[in-house]
Amino acid sequence: MIGIVLMAAAVVAACPAQQRGAPLHSVDIYDGPIADNAVLAPDATRRLNRTTVQVWRVEGVYRAGRSLNVQCGYAAGGSVSIPVARPVRECRLTRRGGVRTFQCA
Repeated sequence: MIGIVLMAAAVVAACPAQQRGAPLHSVDIYDGPIADNAVLAPDATRRLNRTTVQVWRVEGVYRAGRSLNVQCGYAAGGSVSIPVARPVRECRLTRRGGVRTFQCA
């Protein structure tokens, strides 16, 4: 019998769930520096009941010699910028009810 080993992908980047008490509200993923304004659109969006998952497949960005930058926006208007220099396969934004989580692995 062949054994199957499942390994969770290591999270390389994630938006903090809150900033100064304000919840995560939006996420923009940039191909290269944020100043270049090359915002990537999600490759897939799935909805099931009250959960929505958006997926960006970003391996090609790293194969082309570039890297990602993520801008995490918060309900109170603040933001956090996160460089994702280490290669990742995909990034996911999950919305369950009013709670958003984002990570790249």
